[in-house]
Amino acid sequence: MKKKRGPVRIWLTAFILSPGMIFTQAYFLLWLSTNVWLDHAFKQHLKQVFVAETGQGYQLDVRSLRTGPGLNSIILKKLELFRVDPAENQQNEQTTREISELRIDCPNLSFLPFRPSDEMLSLQKVSERIISRSNQ
Repeated sequence: MKKKRGPVRIWLTAFILSPGMIFTQAYFLLWLSTNVWLDHAFKQHLKQVFVAETGQGYQLDVRSLRTGPGLNSIILKKLELFRVDPAENQQNEQTTREISELRIDCPNLSFLPFRPSDEMLSLQKVSERIISRSNQ
């Protein structure tokens, strides 16, 4: 004898498996995985590219690196730029520069983990924006 399902359970199953919910769940997983990738791999690559872009002059520390809700921008929070050799030009410049938040447009952000060539271009673009912002 088969047990009958209650109407609430049938309704919840239909709701969870509806196309709108499946799309929402898939988008959330994509957004979450992109943020995890950005905060780990992309952040490490960004630090390496930034050191190369500044000619070994500055090091970069990024507290938080996230994507916008539309997966079309990168949000960097609490950036700190450290001068590698603080002894030179100590009188003329600060040795540390801080940027509280920086938003950079980055279309097709969700595809970056799968395209290393696009990742490198994005890393260079982000580095250039950080350098231009720190000089202001």
